[in-house]
Amino acid sequence: MNSDFTYMLGAVASVFAVNYTIRALPFLLFAGRDRELPRWVERFGSFVSPIIIAALIVYSYSGLAWSTASPYIAGALTVAVHLWRRNPLVSIVTGTALYMVLLSLHSA
Repeated sequence: MNSDFTYMLGAVASVFAVNYTIRALPFLLFAGRDRELPRWVERFGSFVSPIIIAALIVYSYSGLAWSTASPYIAGALTVAVHLWRRNPLVSIVTGTALYMVLLSLHSA
């Protein structure tokens, strides 16, 4: 039992260290008031986020069967709310809430 705890503690510590380092690295590299981000970093940042979101959407919908339209309706509402409000938190919460409601109605 003790070795399991030690293993889990080591795993959590390793993940924490890697995550903290990755998040702190840009601040260490581009620190200072007079330093600007290089152009390639700005260009990279402008197109990486949409690519990651598109990949997550494709991955999320790839395993779904057309047995119910609930995920697709909730996804369409999420996109519509995001285009309307331009607020990721509001759009994600709205789409998730609608999906949960549709899921509970479908299972009842």
